[in-house]
Amino acid sequence: MLSVPFLEDLMRRWFKPQTFDDPIDRLNYFLTASILAFFAIMVSAKQYVGTPIQCWVPMEFKGGWEEYAEDYCFIQNTFYVPFEKQIPDNFGDRQEAEIGYYQWVPIVLALQAVMFFIPNWIWKRLHCQSGIDLDTVVSEARALRGCRPSVREQDCIKLKEYISDCLGIHDNHRPIRIGCMRVGKNLGSYVTVLYLLVKLFYLINICLQFYILNSFLGNNYTLWGFDAIKDLVTGEEWKDSAVFPRVTLCDFKVRRLANIHRYTVQCVLMINMFNEKIYLFIWFWFLFVAISTVLNFFYCCFQFIPAYSRENNVKTLLKHLVSPNNVGEFKKSIKYFTHNALKPDGFLVLRFLEGHAGAIIAREIAHKLYEDFVRNQAELHRNIGCNHDYTENPMLRKGPGNTKIEPSNFPYDDRKVTDPLMQLDYGFQDPSKPKDI
Repeated sequence: MLSVPFLEDLMRRWFKPQTFDDPIDRLNYFLTASILAFFAIMVSAKQYVGTPIQCWVPMEFKGGWEEYAEDYCFIQNTFYVPFEKQIPDNFGDRQEAEIGYYQWVPIVLALQAVMFFIPNWIWKRLHCQSGIDLDTVVSEARALRGCRPSVREQDCIKLKEYISDCLGIHDNHRPIRIGCMRVGKNLGSYVTVLYLLVKLFYLINICLQFYILNSFLGNNYTLWGFDAIKDLVTGEEWKDSAVFPRVTLCDFKVRRLANIHRYTVQCVLMINMFNEKIYLFIWFWFLFVAISTVLNFFYCCFQFIPAYSRENNVKTLLKHLVSPNNVGEFKKSIKYFTHNALKPDGFLVLRFLEGHAGAIIAREIAHKLYEDFVRNQAELHRNIGCNHDYTENPMLRKGPGNTKIEPSNFPYDDRKVTDPLMQLDYGFQDPSKPKDI
């Protein structure tokens, strides 16, 4: 198959599904945009290659005259008058009955496809500024599924180290405190806030799509999709529809010497047969996308914004580490790990890993990140002269029989539990500094 290398590479790079999104994102920027682009190409082919309009002209029109009348009527607007009504003589009444949207259908469909892609373009351009290469992380995690156990363990450790470096898990610098608020580079919520904003952009976009659709078809057709189905059920012929009429009228003038002759011809808009089916499908497809996007937006807000929601999800990933004897210690340890190590961006990375690489890979990575973080905290306390031994942690056991320690000695104030997405203080107490009074 012949193709243009530059355009083929451009289309593959810009419009292929990505590894750092969820199914609703792909429903918007890939599937819906692809459907609209396909319809735009199909209608363009019918309009500019096929025969979009045919007119019944007077007998004196020969050859080129008929082609001229059809081309003119397609370029200019035709007007629709039902057969049971009289054709108005007033030129103003005819103008009010004009329908002129069918010439713009391919362009509007193409612009709608671009609008669905814009939020994803913003996401791709801005998320990499955080220093987290989500594409690499997810791709490497997916590759782990087919590795041999010995190779998988080493690759899993390398991936853990890369994620840890990107998230700054070993960075003990604190954000700047202004009252009860926290600001600074180490807040760890840039990618998460950006992701939720992109979700909001998808929601705003689908609302704009319905507005454009109704403006394009006419302000009186807000529930046009349901009305069309109702007409179909009741047996009313679609050809009588004023939205996509099959038969219209066209006025044009012909100058002959010093005289101007005015003609009114009846035309068949065959393109409207395609437009009607396309827009009926698009209307209900947009309704499905809108419902899915709204539910997905509020679900993501519930997953990422409340602190307890992130804690519960991390507990689920690391639940194999808990035993009946350390439930309380496990909760405190996970709370500290979630808010001061993973932070919102780390939790988002784990969600992407779980969605694209599977729960097993996500659990292994979360386990190694947790193990690495606890050992780092133990090393930090040894360096500043603490007497607690963190080298043996029940949360890090890989089998029965390990000696237990007290993870509750973490420098974590359990009375201060707030939300990092709102930039509130978690009460982190640096062990090298005196406790706040």
